[in-house]
Amino acid sequence: TFQGSARTLLQLYRVLVFHKPTTFAIVFVLRELFRSMPTVSELRLKFLTLRHYLHQQLLVFLARPDAPQILKVVGGVAVVIAVFIVWNLSSAIAAVISYHRDPISYLREFYNPDTPRYVDTSAFRTPEHKIMDFDAYKNELFKLNQYNTYLSDKTPINRKTKDPRSEGCRMRARSLTPDDKLAPTSIIIIMHNEELSALLRTLISILNNTPMNSLKEIILVDDKSNRFELGSQLDKELRQFPFVRLIRNSKREGLIRSRIIGAKAAVGKILIFLDSHVEALEGWYQPIVSRIMEDPKTVVCPIIVSIDHTTMEVHANGGTSVWGGFDWDMKFTWEPLPPRENQRRGFDDAAPIRSPTMAGGLFGMDKDYFFELGAYDPGMKIWGGENMEMSFRIWMCGGAIEINTCSFVGHIFRKPGMKQSTPVEETALQQNVKRVVEVWLDDYKEAFYNAAPSHRNVAEGDTVSRTLLRQRLKCRSFSWFLREVYPDKPRPGRDFIAFGQVRGPGDQCMDSMGIDPGRRVGVYACHGKGYAQFWKFHLNGVLMNGDHCLDGDGTNPRNVVMFECHGLGGNQQWFLTEDGRIQHAGSGKCLTHDGRFLMLLDCDDDERFVWKFNGMSEELLEKFYVIYSKQFGYFTKKQKEENKKKAEQDRLERKKQLEERNKEKERKQIEEAAAKKAEEERIRREEERAKDEADKAKAAEKAKEEEKKKALEKELEELREWK
Repeated sequence: TFQGSARTLLQLYRVLVFHKPTTFAIVFVLRELFRSMPTVSELRLKFLTLRHYLHQQLLVFLARPDAPQILKVVGGVAVVIAVFIVWNLSSAIAAVISYHRDPISYLREFYNPDTPRYVDTSAFRTPEHKIMDFDAYKNELFKLNQYNTYLSDKTPINRKTKDPRSEGCRMRARSLTPDDKLAPTSIIIIMHNEELSALLRTLISILNNTPMNSLKEIILVDDKSNRFELGSQLDKELRQFPFVRLIRNSKREGLIRSRIIGAKAAVGKILIFLDSHVEALEGWYQPIVSRIMEDPKTVVCPIIVSIDHTTMEVHANGGTSVWGGFDWDMKFTWEPLPPRENQRRGFDDAAPIRSPTMAGGLFGMDKDYFFELGAYDPGMKIWGGENMEMSFRIWMCGGAIEINTCSFVGHIFRKPGMKQSTPVEETALQQNVKRVVEVWLDDYKEAFYNAAPSHRNVAEGDTVSRTLLRQRLKCRSFSWFLREVYPDKPRPGRDFIAFGQVRGPGDQCMDSMGIDPGRRVGVYACHGKGYAQFWKFHLNGVLMNGDHCLDGDGTNPRNVVMFECHGLGGNQQWFLTEDGRIQHAGSGKCLTHDGRFLMLLDCDDDERFVWKFNGMSEELLEKFYVIYSKQFGYFTKKQKEENKKKAEQDRLERKKQLEERNKEKERKQIEEAAAKKAEEERIRREEERAKDEADKAKAAEKAKEEEKKKALEKELEELREWK
């Protein structure tokens, strides 16, 4: 009985300790009492000894002359103490009864943002931390999680955040499925050495912003954490959350397999996967669950808003004008919405976005469809590439991915570049990506291998089961995915002249260095993994890494940096010559490096200006030269030969035309001479005819005169004869 009572008290320990300080003292004493409970014989012996001792002391006390006065004072103090104890006990008992009757309502009232609550993790720090100065201590905590851990511990775990939804979203919320009719849901969170304050803030934000009549459970999978506070201390913290199930992996499984473990253990009809350092904002839950209930084959993602890793502020704005894409090295990217998608949405910011890919950390999905579609690839290890694999599989096998612009979840984006992946994690990432490429990319595998050539020699493991899954689900081709789902995706051979790793002088590769925009771009040993060394020379003359463009300043040769692409040419306009020189349009200078950083110098025939891309499209390169050769005054050997040939053809054509013109002229001259001769002949004949006619007329006239003369003579003769 005593042991059972002790366990009950320990279960209520967290509720009571937060209620009153005196309650904590009472519970602590009772707990220690039950833990050190003696046997019955020991109790009887102690009781008899104590009674004998008290009897002797009482007799001595009563023999004193001032005993009555002391008894009065002690009696008054005893009454005050008794009243104080009864008052605290009644408050504690009321809290316990309230918690057991409706623990969710009790916790919501207790974690109401109007009363800030904190978690003190200073006791969990190592002795080395405690002897550091304040700034070094904060920096060490920052390195621990790649975000401001000190400020996270000082931020209320139940803080209130602004409602980020637009007016259109609030209007849409009225037409969603009522809370009491939402399908039962399991939320699955995977953690590994997560900061306790961030983890509790995740759980409490879900508690305060989720209808509990729909939330079936939160499954928290601990992937073999080794921090002290995530052991027994976490167990104590979670006892107050009756809807949280803690599953501890016996060995490190990684994110992918841990999510499979959590999904198999879930009892809800809908699964929602979240990271362990997020904050669910107001109204986040209903749009996701309602949409999945409408169409179980739709995977729904919330808008992911940033929690600043330095200030821990929630930037609950933006995110409604982008969708998920990918680069050809299989890296997920956020890209601006194309006009066709805005048109499909009717230019309504509250309408869902049909995204080609998803980030993979936060999404909801029908449980039956999750397993019907093949869950996660169990051949993948730790993390990486699983979001690409699932995105392709969802679209190509009959499903859809939507970003619901009325659901917002804050996410702590760790500071980039602070933590380097271990060799095991790096190998697992390469194997995972190779599995995605070999199973799903079909004819576009070569585009990936040009982007990340080191993956050619990576062993992807056995992919037969995933290939058979694709056949069983009758999935479409990757060409269909690009044509129907992602036609805006720039691709090698259509939009990129050159792409992949860019090897330069000294056998070093152009590397964006993973730095912030505006910083200088450098060179690094070629690793063939893509990412910072995956470049794309676009047909419009820009050189891109990720979604940023290489920007040069002709007035400062060392100012070669990455900036957001603006599409206006200028400092971001480059020209790729036939022999591998990259020429800056604004200054006419060529790209080289000084061993660390890129720089622009006057072009010459030196090999230091020569760069070589992994992949090249000769057809697009010719097209590029046709467009930009006149602008840059540059012609390739082939163009020069073609120009020479064309000039010769033009010369022959002109000669031929001249000859034809001369022949035409001669023909015309001959025709004119013949016409003139014919005219002269005609005139001569006319003159001869006229002369003949005149002669004839003259002869006729003469004959007439002769006849007349003869007749006259005859008449004269006859007259003579008559006379």
